[in-house]
Order: sequence, then C-alpha cells, then structure tokens
Amino acid sequence: MDSYEISANAKINIFLRICGKLPNGYHKLYMVMQEIDISDDVTVNLDSERPAGIDVVCSDLMGLDPTKNLCYKAADRFYARLHKKLVSEGTREKIVFPHTEIILRKGIPNQAGMGGGSSDAAAVLLALQEHFGEPLNEEELNETAVNIGADVPFFLYGGTGLCEGVGEVVTQLDAFPKWPLLIVKPRQGVSTARSYSEVDKLDLPPLDKSRYEELFRELLETDGDLDRADEVLDRNRELLINDLQAPGIDEVPVIRDIISSLEKEGASLALMTGSGSAVFGLFKTTEDAEKVRKALASDARFSDCDFFVTGMI
Repeated sequence: MDSYEISANAKINIFLRICGKLPNGYHKLYMVMQEIDISDDVTVNLDSERPAGIDVVCSDLMGLDPTKNLCYKAADRFYARLHKKLVSEGTREKIVFPHTEIILRKGIPNQAGMGGGSSDAAAVLLALQEHFGEPLNEEELNETAVNIGADVPFFLYGGTGLCEGVGEVVTQLDAFPKWPLLIVKPRQGVSTARSYSEVDKLDLPPLDKSRYEELFRELLETDGDLDRADEVLDRNRELLINDLQAPGIDEVPVIRDIISSLEKEGASLALMTGSGSAVFGLFKTTEDAEKVRKALASDARFSDCDFFVTGMI
C-alpha cells in the first residue's frame, strides 16, 4: 500500500467580484485568494491488493453520503480523466485503479467560505498525480479541478492567486504582503447557492480591472512592509469588497457586527471571505490580532463564534 499525507490549507478572499453569469449558470469571478495557516489533514491510501473503489473516512461525514464529498469526486474524476487519456493513447491492457481510501481530519471550519472541501479535493488530485507519475498536464489537471469546484484550481498552486473565469485561470502573486489575521466564524453558515441566487438580483458596483492591476502593482512594491501596505489599502478601500457579503449578512446578520467590531478595533481590512460565514481582519502584528480576539470573545454578541489567530502563507 502506498500512502500520501498532505496538509490542505484554508484560504481567505482579499476581495471577490462577480463579473457576470455564464449560460451554464456558473458565475464569472475576479478575486484574490490567499492561502492561510489553518488546515485539514488529508491521507490518501492506495492499495492495489484490494478491489477497486473509493472510500472517504471522516468523523464530520457521519450519516452523509460520502459520494457527495469533494474528495470522492476528485478521485473519481481523476480516474475517469486518466482512463480516457490512456484509452485515447492506445493503451490495450486492462486498466484497474487501486482501492483508494481518503482519510480526513478537519481543522478548517465548515460553511465558512474558507475553501476546506476544495483544498481537500486539490490535495487528493495532487497525491494521485504524484502516484501515477504526473500523467495529466497542467491544462488537464486544471480542467479536472474546476469541474469539482470553482476554488479547487487555486489550491493546486496555493500562496496568493488572482483567480478569474469560474476559478480556473490562476495567476500567482508571489510577493504579496503577509498580514497576521484574526478569523471569526459564526456557528451559523451561509448557503452558497442562496447567496449566488440573491446576488443576481443586486446592482453590483462596476469592475475596472485596470484599477485592480494598479492595486496589485502597488502592493507588490511594498516588499512586505505592512505600514506601506496599509497605506495602499486605505487608498483603495472601495476596491476591497466581497460581492457576496450583502447576501451573507442578510442570512447571518451577526456578520455585520463582526465586521464593524473588527474595524473599530483597528483592523487594516475586515471582510467576509468567500460565501461566508467567516469574517477576517488583517492586522500589523499577531499580538494585535490576539488582543482583538480577546476583546471580541468577551462580547456576548459573539458567544457562538469560533476565533482563529493565524497568518498567511
């Protein structure tokens, strides 16, 4: 049996803009995603001595259909893609894939907008790519990933990424500043499907990509100096928005209170991530983030929230 152990990191969205809707119902996105130091542990065991099949083991999945899990879909679609490719290349011998056991140990909160399921799925794809000797090229792997979920292609790369299309076009921004951050996760989650449905009814602010490109240039030129980076954020505050935040607040009103409190406590930026319900605040130091964590944790309004002081990767 061959075994692969991977740390699947979470993400936040520095901003998230919706640029339109495709005929298939998917939304066109323009967003920066940032990998952070909160993770799930993913173990992929491949055993050729057992009958072919895919098992997903996770205490958080008790009572749920494992075939709905993104890790299951990742393995299933990887094998389907690889089988199709081998057949097209004229492979004549019978193709039998090993029994695949995927064990998840969750550290990323669910229904948070932090990409836990997508990161886990990407980890499975990368493990299978390694096991089978990198059989899929970058385009094939990206196509497989985006067919699992819009966030999955980003996690093939990690770090800081500008993600476009439905998420499959990823441009890495390697020298982005790395702020310490505080994440506040309400117990109640936000329905991603409902958020996208509701955002279609809104009159969203226009998207000027040239202004974002200038923002990226300015942030990259700070060379990681957070004082200079904060000045850049202040000058470009109107660009740093999440188009899904308003529907998220409608469903989970405490999100508004969390954002307001983080801003009052001095966060350089406070925003809901993804489709929510987690909110992050950027700070200059870990000590500042920890101080604000203690302040918010003692506030009765946030008694059902989880708090994470962490950093960017």
